[in-house]
Amino acid sequence: HYQLLKAIKPVVERGLASITDQSPTNNAEADSAPYDGIDGNLEERLSHHMNGLQQVLTDLTKNTKALTRRYSQILEEINLGEGQSS
Repeated sequence: HYQLLKAIKPVVERGLASITDQSPTNNAEADSAPYDGIDGNLEERLSHHMNGLQQVLTDLTKNTKALTRRYSQILEEINLGEGQSS
């Protein structure tokens, strides 16, 4: 999971940077104040999304490992059954 998340990190960071770059940069602090809330909201949403994605990947990995174990058990039972019939 770590490798997958590490691989998409640059894409996510570029995405945030491009959003930040598109916001108007006026010298007046009052003009930029509304964008601070938007950026904060985007960061919060991204964090929530990434946490959800991590949970989904964790669940998929657990299910895959359980399925692989069960598949291996079935193959062992088949191989043992063939060995006894010979």
